[in-house]
Amino acid sequence: MTTDVAGGGIGRRPVPDASDAVAGEVAELLARHGGVVVHGPWGAGKSTLLEAVCRRWSGGVRRVRNRPGDELLPCSGLVQLSEEFLPYAGGEVDAATRLRLRVLVARTLREAPRPLVAVDDVQWLDPVSADVLGHAAGAVGRDRLAVVAAERTVGPPHRAAELLGGHPPVVPVPPAGHEEVADRLEALGLPARWSAAVLRHCGGNRALLAACCEGLARRPPARGGPLGPLPLDGLERADALADAWLRTVPEEVRRTLRTAALAHRPDTDLLYRAGRREAHDHVAHAVRAGLLTTPDGPDGTGPTAVRFSARALARAAAAAGTAAERRRDHEALAAAVSDPVRAVWHRATATEGTDRPAAEDAARAAVAARAAGDRGLASGLLLLAARLTPPHLPGPRSERLAEAALDAAAAGDVGGARRAAACLVREHGAPEQRVKALLAVVDACGQDLTTTETLFAAARGAARDDPRLLAAVELRAAIRANVAAEDFDGALAHARTAAALARGAGDDALHAAALTMAARMERVLGRPDDARATLRSALSLAVPPHALGVANSPEYLGARLAVFDGHLARARTSLLALLPVAQAAGGAEDLTDLCRSLAEADAGLGACADALAWAARARSYTREANLSPGPVWYTSALVHCHGGSFEEAGDYALRALRASRSEGDRLHTTRGLWIAGAVHLHCGRIGQALAAFEELSAGGGSSRPDDPVALRWQADAVEAFAAAGLLERAHGMLDRLDGATAAHAPHAFARATVSRARALCLARAGDLDRAAGAFEEAAAAFAALGRPVEQGRTLLAWGRVERRRRRVATAKAVWERARSVCAGAGAHPWSALVDGHLARLAGSASGAAGPDGGEAYGLTEREWLLVRLVAGGRSNPEAAHRLFVSRKTVEAMLSRVYRKVGVRNRTELAALVGPGEGV
Repeated sequence: MTTDVAGGGIGRRPVPDASDAVAGEVAELLARHGGVVVHGPWGAGKSTLLEAVCRRWSGGVRRVRNRPGDELLPCSGLVQLSEEFLPYAGGEVDAATRLRLRVLVARTLREAPRPLVAVDDVQWLDPVSADVLGHAAGAVGRDRLAVVAAERTVGPPHRAAELLGGHPPVVPVPPAGHEEVADRLEALGLPARWSAAVLRHCGGNRALLAACCEGLARRPPARGGPLGPLPLDGLERADALADAWLRTVPEEVRRTLRTAALAHRPDTDLLYRAGRREAHDHVAHAVRAGLLTTPDGPDGTGPTAVRFSARALARAAAAAGTAAERRRDHEALAAAVSDPVRAVWHRATATEGTDRPAAEDAARAAVAARAAGDRGLASGLLLLAARLTPPHLPGPRSERLAEAALDAAAAGDVGGARRAAACLVREHGAPEQRVKALLAVVDACGQDLTTTETLFAAARGAARDDPRLLAAVELRAAIRANVAAEDFDGALAHARTAAALARGAGDDALHAAALTMAARMERVLGRPDDARATLRSALSLAVPPHALGVANSPEYLGARLAVFDGHLARARTSLLALLPVAQAAGGAEDLTDLCRSLAEADAGLGACADALAWAARARSYTREANLSPGPVWYTSALVHCHGGSFEEAGDYALRALRASRSEGDRLHTTRGLWIAGAVHLHCGRIGQALAAFEELSAGGGSSRPDDPVALRWQADAVEAFAAAGLLERAHGMLDRLDGATAAHAPHAFARATVSRARALCLARAGDLDRAAGAFEEAAAAFAALGRPVEQGRTLLAWGRVERRRRRVATAKAVWERARSVCAGAGAHPWSALVDGHLARLAGSASGAAGPDGGEAYGLTEREWLLVRLVAGGRSNPEAAHRLFVSRKTVEAMLSRVYRKVGVRNRTELAALVGPGEGV
């Protein structure tokens, strides 16, 4: 059973109406100015936005929907206002008739109390209607008539602005963002791992997004098989829409776009060298149509980069024309590109049939691409080399397919790995090559290992009785048991079997990887001494990390364990030493894991800005390689809890939780629940925090009770139970934690968190003197461990106790220490909380100003009511319910409040106006 802890933004939530927030902004502008222009490219959602605005309008609504060709039909727009103008349509309209129409239309629009005229696709509005409507807008008056006009354009909406006259407010329709895409996929039961790929494919264009989601919903991932890449072959409607968008530009522009789509990072100079002599003009035309993003050439003096605004457009452009035309484009690009590896790729792609020299060229180019860290290109070149290899050379073909699978897996390309593996299995390649390729597919699946049974069965069948091949299979089985099933004993058994098989086969690299996995599981099972001994054995084999993959190396595990044990400076040094190894290898998953670990280490050390930067890099690698997003979103939530904002931390925790649940990743589901509960706790939403921690307790917390490192959530759970008055429950958990942390020196950090949790229990029970002493002891422990954010958090709680003891001077001194510690670490959310306490202590906060307290900030009564709700811990949905508005309206109101008050998030707002203190 899954607990819904969405009350504060954590858990499942309905798909929002993407146009609702923008519609609220447009409606407010209409109320103030009487006229608003909205604009965006083809498929941006302008018509949907206009409909949302019309639904919000309290008065009558007149709609004018224009279509291509309407600009040639005089009065076609006026006829949609009223059939009384039908006699004027289609014929010549002289000056007298036009004046008469102005009078009639103005009279018609005055009849209703402030109607709204919504004009869609102004670029096709006929000149007579445009003139008459524009005159009516001025004659009737902005206080008696409102007009909203939508124009299809990426640049300035001149036609719509001219219709309204003067300088009306202009609102661009924003593209769909990551959250909107993820929400749509979740509502359809589709994997969150696809969200980045879907966003890249549609470019945020809502017409393409809707078509993508419709196609994916018809062909959801099959149960019993691994999650593959985005199934582009099922997106026929999106392809058709992209082609329709391309057809809005002339054919000669489309030919240039086809050449651009077949090239890697093209610019106008490359297109010119490839025979597209009008490249600059064609690119400018495509930018105006929204097909390409804004040029980034230096003031128009250098080559202009050519970037499609959606990958669906690049796909459609590349598929245009005949096969012979595309081959000619590749041949021209091979002669035009400066990169010799890319030139080989173009020549190989243009080559038909089999060609041994071309195959050998492609295979050599793949080695160069791999050395440069471009594993995706290496995989593509090897697949081409395999296709070009003559049938009488099955050995080289199979070897190239096996290597292609490995490179694809390193690049996170599940589809490429699966294609290579399928060819090897179908063609009965050598057992070693088949096992390598099948396990490469497993590796490429990332955290989504719940449905890989068929791959393991095929790999075991191909391995037969070869100990080295079986060791490789057993090692992946250990990873699967850990991540997908949380069967830690089973994972350890698989790892030990793999180590024994690899040792017997004399494969030091595989032996070291298996020992590393065994050490990881021994640590999870609460056997730190065994884990250290096993890790030493792995390190003694002296296998370089690049031979194993950095994330599988004993050096990396040693660094991760140092993070868990609180030796963060040492861990950081080790991780930074491994970073260039991962960069040289080009493995996206290794780079992601390293950046995540560096983010966690820097957050703990109090280098919060660096931690946020590492997390951003990890997210970038994850998006580019289409990796499982749950782990990196968990890390992002963790570092935002330290140095970003609790609001963003909660958002990332929500994403991590949803993604991990959808992929069956129990490990990061647990971590997502922990960080979600922690965010609720820090923001004072005790009920929602309890829901998260109750679910963790019911599920066993994904670990064993004798491993306090893996049970980091328990100390926060104790705080939540104590805050809710469940002291017996809190003390029971504290007693278990005391026993678990007493035995081993590496548990110093865990013991400090337990001390803080016990202090909170004492404070809740009213034993304030002992609580103050326990807080002082915990703060000193965190300071000695070099954990400034945790020290600041502890000082904050200690000051609250001193305030309750009516020791104002002591409370002030403790909070000033907390402010200094948090500021030095860049711990912005904690600094905001401390500043709020100090301000109230000095009597300078306006939170006690009563119902009119918002006047000091220029807030309306409704905005001030929202501020008090948010400061009291209400979530956006709860505030929306209380105010009888939508959640998006609350978000828009909060944005205005932040600007007026001068804060960045709800945590700082609550600190400024005075949330309930509590402990």
